[in-house]
Amino acid sequence: MKQLLRKIFNPRVDPINRILIYSKNIHSNLSYLQELQAKSSIFPVLKSNAYGHGLLQMTKILRKTNIPYIAIDSFPEYQIVKKYSDKKILLLWETNFKNYKKFDLSRTTFCVYNLETINYLAKLNKKIKIHLFLDTWMHREWVNQKELKNILEFLKDYPKLIVEWVMSHLHSADSLDHNSIQAQIDLFKKMYHLIIDYGHNPQWRHLWNSAWLFKIQDDFFNAYRPWLALYGYSPLSETDPYYKFTEKLKPALEIYSKITALHQLSKWDWVSYNHKRFAEKNTFVASIPFGYTEWLPRSASNKIYFRQNRAYFPQIGTICMNLCSIEVSNKSSILDNIELIWLAWKNSLYHLSKASDKIIYEILVWLDRNIRREII
Repeated sequence: MKQLLRKIFNPRVDPINRILIYSKNIHSNLSYLQELQAKSSIFPVLKSNAYGHGLLQMTKILRKTNIPYIAIDSFPEYQIVKKYSDKKILLLWETNFKNYKKFDLSRTTFCVYNLETINYLAKLNKKIKIHLFLDTWMHREWVNQKELKNILEFLKDYPKLIVEWVMSHLHSADSLDHNSIQAQIDLFKKMYHLIIDYGHNPQWRHLWNSAWLFKIQDDFFNAYRPWLALYGYSPLSETDPYYKFTEKLKPALEIYSKITALHQLSKWDWVSYNHKRFAEKNTFVASIPFGYTEWLPRSASNKIYFRQNRAYFPQIGTICMNLCSIEVSNKSSILDNIELIWLAWKNSLYHLSKASDKIIYEILVWLDRNIRREII
């Protein structure tokens, strides 16, 4: 009866814009990363809507894996992971104090950056697992050496606050210069041993992000947090000698739209705003309802290609708020599928990133959350 009512009052529509997530590629990337750091545990980072792949979809994909934790950065994200997975949860960023009472403390570990938050958690008088986020010269919101001593002194009186983790973040892991990274590692170890001297025994020690896990083996660290690599994209430049280790990664995301308008242009006819592109010959132009609101960067105008029936066609004219134009063949029809992002190079996210002068991270997280995502 519930299913019948749902069909009547909340029918599932057929969307024009769709994002497909290939679960087999996510699992392949996960397995490969685990092979590279076989002695360490992996904590997939699903923050920012799982880098555009969809937090709900990625949570479901990872349900049957052996990962011990899923990392997210907000209470709304926590609610989704809690509902659709039985994995433990790491809250990377802090939240309003009153929200801490709403978490399942048996499943959640909190990253903490300051004594004020720790003091609040201590007043709850409950067994709470915390994660000291150390500042190793990135100088953002984390605990520096001086603050660490004050926090450790405070924790002496609150045994219910358990330091389960110690972590930091690399500031230039994708750089060819490794000297500054080694300085971060050395400082991390120094701060970690101070924590040990105060009687704590953290279970997890991790510093690696996607870039650095391809570059080094260090048995001191027993966990790492893959971000970009989990989704199949290399965090390293092609000039990096370690880039070759990223070539096994498999992108998992494809994006489709459909033709909603189709017309013929004569040579020299202009297309879209400000007349920045004209037809170089008599041709057919299609419009699709996918613009910079949905995610497509305006700066990529006239520089990218889409695919239809295995043939590539140039995007032409200025990309608009909710649509863009494509030069197509005379065989195209209304509601034909157009592949915006495919796994091949010419209309890959790598190409879009270069064409729009934006990093892959930006490109991914800007994907409109309202576009339907389907697990394949």
